Amino acid sequence: MKRQATKTSKSRSEDHGVISRFMASVTGEYSGPKAESEPATDLLKAEHDEVRTLFKEFKDASDEGSTGKRVVDEVCRKLEVHAQLEEKVFYPACRRLRNLKARKIVAESLEEHTIVKKLIKELGGLSGRDESFQAKATVLKEAVEHHADEEEKDLFPVAEDELGEERLHELGAEMEALKARLLRASGSPSRVGRRQSRRSTG
Repeated sequence: MKRQATKTSKSRSEDHGVISRFMASVTGEYSGPKAESEPATDLLKAEHDEVRTLFKEFKDASDEGSTGKRVVDEVCRKLEVHAQLEEKVFYPACRRLRNLKARKIVAESLEEHTIVKKLIKELGGLSGRDESFQAKATVLKEAVEHHADEEEKDLFPVAEDELGEERLHELGAEMEALKARLLRASGSPSRVGRRQSRRSTG
């Protein structure tokens, strides 16, 4: 009888998991772990690489006016979302790491976010041909790339070692759900949405 009850309980739990995953696919707000989610550190590295690519595009732009402004605006939008993913999901988990150096990097990273947010605000009020636009964009590039390099070298390996694969996947799922909400709130299409839009118009 006890075995039957256990089996029934397990079945209900599995049913709840299926329902939760279905709701996640509809709303993007699932708060539990998703098997298909990437580990948090992989997601953050991918976003770092996206921003690095945009900064290279900015550096290579022959037109330092409208083209440079467009690229920097895109960088700023990505950084605003990225900062919230780190501050609301990843950093709180990393504050519990045993490694003291890793915890110090989290504290330093939060201070660096403050500097980056200030630069983003200032750049938002400038045109691409403004005298200080290029200088501020270059400072933003250097600050962000230093920040990303330090996290990838000194924080992510410790987080991967101490948090473990299951917890990293859970954090990745939380970050994906938060990102979906932030993009909806800002009116920006998700990466999936952009791909679907391209298919329908192609």
